[in-house]
Amino acid sequence: MAVDVLGRTLNGQEEELMRLYDGAKALLAKSEIPPCVRRNVGVALAALWNATNDLGLQFEQLYDLGV
Repeated sequence: MAVDVLGRTLNGQEEELMRLYDGAKALLAKSEIPPCVRRNVGVALAALWNATNDLGLQFEQLYDLGV
């Protein structure tokens, strides 16, 4: 069961948001994606990071991911 940074269980919308965030991170980690895709996925990841960070769903820095 997924939890936020305070240990509270995520609701359905929060779980979906984290799935999107984690999916964007996984796509960005692939070395074979074209540069234009990498840049756009990075922009999308930054937007998802804002939402997940504001809700306290995760705590990490995008600098570590090259974004």
